[in-house]
Amino acid sequence: MLTGSAIAGGVAVGGAGLAVGTILGALVRTALTGPAPIDDGPDALLAEPIMTPERIDVRASDGNPINVLAYGPPDGDLLVMAHGWTCNTRHWYAQINAFAADHRVVVYDQRGHGKTPLGRTKLSTALLGSDLEAVLRAVVPDGRRALIAGHSMGGMSVLAWAKHHPASVDRLARVVVLTSTAAVEVVQNLAVVPEGLPRFTRPFEHAVGRLVATTPAPLPHTTASPKVAQYIALNTQAKLSHVEFCDHMISECPARARARWGSALLDLDVWQGVINLTVPTAVVVGTDDRLTPRKHSDAIASTLKAAGHLQEYLVLDHTGHMSNIEEHDRYNDLLTELLEATRDRVAYTP
Repeated sequence: MLTGSAIAGGVAVGGAGLAVGTILGALVRTALTGPAPIDDGPDALLAEPIMTPERIDVRASDGNPINVLAYGPPDGDLLVMAHGWTCNTRHWYAQINAFAADHRVVVYDQRGHGKTPLGRTKLSTALLGSDLEAVLRAVVPDGRRALIAGHSMGGMSVLAWAKHHPASVDRLARVVVLTSTAAVEVVQNLAVVPEGLPRFTRPFEHAVGRLVATTPAPLPHTTASPKVAQYIALNTQAKLSHVEFCDHMISECPARARARWGSALLDLDVWQGVINLTVPTAVVVGTDDRLTPRKHSDAIASTLKAAGHLQEYLVLDHTGHMSNIEEHDRYNDLLTELLEATRDRVAYTP
């Protein structure tokens, strides 16, 4: 015989399931009925680079190998770039193709992404920073500094690096670029849930964010997946070539790595890294970013400006989360401007 408490518990569980199902159904429905991407042909900057990269042997502090690729002349201006959650080194093709002819462009796969093993160490933001420190120590020559750019989780890697390795910031960073990222409460502030849902679903919106971020379910590449990728990661005016590029890259991320990093970011707090960025720093965000909404970048830029370290705050209209892909020309122009503006910071002298 069911007790009153058992019945109440069943109703609560059923209500939660209904709310979560309603939210997920609305998300998929909104994605599938959204504007089609603009088909204006292939994007040459997203093609695989013709240049063969140099593979650099890098081991993390726990011995885990990190896949590090270096494009361009060793004596060129150095750019080191960290990709985001569910991406890999291909995320930076638009920058590699634009700069590697006469710059040294270094990219690496985060743990569990691309060709870098997940390893056995418990995943954490501190580990993101430690891995970036290992890469920088391996690729930045003595007496030189690098432009260090991070996108999304890669930006969190930069902030975790600054938080846990403050002595390395001025030594290794010529200028920093924080792209479509956050310093605190990233999962709690996702903007992927459509507006206008029934009131009973509101208490469960955060739960849906956790569910999407931490469930190790495969993401099969189907005819519908590009539309979902466009809704979540790009914008309503995205180019088809950009949507397809991002969708293929995201779908290749192993489900286990995606879920474990999603769990590791639930308690994100690398705000001390913002404070420790005592070098010229640029912040970039798209107005239509659903994964790291603009309020994150506003807060970071405001703090950097107050401390006198904000070099540039670039807000890109009609741009989603994949800002350095969707608006690669403007992003690349920014990188060029930053390199010129920090010419006096190329060398490091103790």
